[in-house]
Amino acid sequence: MNNKSLLKKTLLATTIALVSQQGAAAGFQLVEHSATGLGRAFAGEGAVADNAAVGARNPAAMALFDTAAFSGGISYINPDVDADVTSTAGDSGKAKDIAPDAWVPNIHYIHPVNDKFAVGTSVFSNYGLSTEYPKEIGSLGGGNTELMTVNWAVNGSYRINEQFSVGAGVNVLYADAEMNRYMPPAVLGGARAVKMEGDGYGYGWNVGTLWEINPDNRIALTYRSNIDTTLEGKGDFLREGLTNTSAELDIDFPDLWELSGYHKVAPEWAVSYSVLRTGWSSFKELKATSSLCKVGNGACFTKKENWDDAWRYSLGVTHYLNSQWTLRAGVALDKSPVPSEHRTLSIPDSDRYWYSFGATYNFQQNMTVDFGFAYLDGNQKKGQEVEYAGALPVTYDFEAGGDAYIFAAQYSYWF
Repeated sequence: MNNKSLLKKTLLATTIALVSQQGAAAGFQLVEHSATGLGRAFAGEGAVADNAAVGARNPAAMALFDTAAFSGGISYINPDVDADVTSTAGDSGKAKDIAPDAWVPNIHYIHPVNDKFAVGTSVFSNYGLSTEYPKEIGSLGGGNTELMTVNWAVNGSYRINEQFSVGAGVNVLYADAEMNRYMPPAVLGGARAVKMEGDGYGYGWNVGTLWEINPDNRIALTYRSNIDTTLEGKGDFLREGLTNTSAELDIDFPDLWELSGYHKVAPEWAVSYSVLRTGWSSFKELKATSSLCKVGNGACFTKKENWDDAWRYSLGVTHYLNSQWTLRAGVALDKSPVPSEHRTLSIPDSDRYWYSFGATYNFQQNMTVDFGFAYLDGNQKKGQEVEYAGALPVTYDFEAGGDAYIFAAQYSYWF
């Protein structure tokens, strides 16, 4: 294995995160930015501000910090996803554990400049995907699909007065993707129909506001722009008779709106909530293009998606047990953006329900360790997908779904 291949595999093993029922928000969005947030099902993420991880969700909330703060953590996602496939071309069967496990790291830092301004930075992943089917099951629709993203955000905040703060920032997103599809074994001996791999950068921005009604009640509204990214790389396209040819794949990562709140309802108790809207309606298709692809008039591979905008609702509770321990729990409903008529083998998405809990232990006044756990209940969903082996239509009827478990740990320090 050469150094480039080894580096790519290492990145995928340590920084990708997974969807298709496996521990992320619906579609191929990720919300695993902190162990603290995981413990309350990421309810109130833009308003709670219990450590530096809030910079990834609301730059305005950095105004709450009067000293520099650091947080770093990692989430382990353990999905259990199966698919039962019936094919008109004979590549039928039950594919078990189609979503591999993954580790998802994050790191955050906030630095107050004075009593009005603060700056910060975060590195995390917003989107990811990995599904692996056996070559002989759902060959043209399944195959294997991998998407890894790393988002670097640089933010600033300004405190207008004692109640209102605003913030804004820029995002640099790096994406690396690979996709393989195969002919059914009875067609051309199961030859590879499509291979596409590439990487690229995209750029976006985000803004946030924070209303401190009083020290015990806060409401936040945030927006993150879409990021249109072009992945450049190499592809093999059997239909075109091309191998190792230069090609591009465009991915429009969606915009995000989030309303969140935090309310300390008693000296030892607080509730938090979030409503998150993801603009998945921008995800219309996957298309790989090259000037060398003549059959498709420049389109080497096209797959219609036609997703809808999606909503996520979460509710959390925090119990300040004593000076050393803080306990939390949460629930969430994550609505799928994938209409039933557009559900595919590569992303057999469905609604999912989150049940989570977590804890913070204070080693000392300026140092904490957080732990979080979540169980995701994903429904089994049926779908139908039609692909073409040359001019031969192949129909795949399938039922896919499963559950997932997320474990997270995090270290935070205030300077």
